[in-house]
Amino acid sequence: MRYKWNTGSIAWLVHRVTGIILTSYLIAHIYVLSHLKDAAAYNKIMALMKNPVIKIGELVLFAVVLKHVFAGIRITLLEIGVSTKYQKQMVYAGAAFVAVLWFIGAFYFLKEVF
Repeated sequence: MRYKWNTGSIAWLVHRVTGIILTSYLIAHIYVLSHLKDAAAYNKIMALMKNPVIKIGELVLFAVVLKHVFAGIRITLLEIGVSTKYQKQMVYAGAAFVAVLWFIGAFYFLKEVF
């Protein structure tokens, strides 16, 4: 017997994966910040943050955060009683909101680079 992937199960998996990515990022972020003991180390990290590759990484992180937030909203709506027959529409609406907000955010992120 094979498992049939549907919109809800893919949305569930994406929500879990983005949660793991965000948790890993948070641990790494706290680790880096805890090792900034002097002004020279801070300035070195800030210079690195202006690198275009890092800016692209921030855009990816922004997309992960947005996707996780909208997946959480979808789950919350399902928990408070919105029918699961609207699950596919909620996934598509969340993806559309993520895309729109990501492009708006990308404009501001990349404005500093280019």
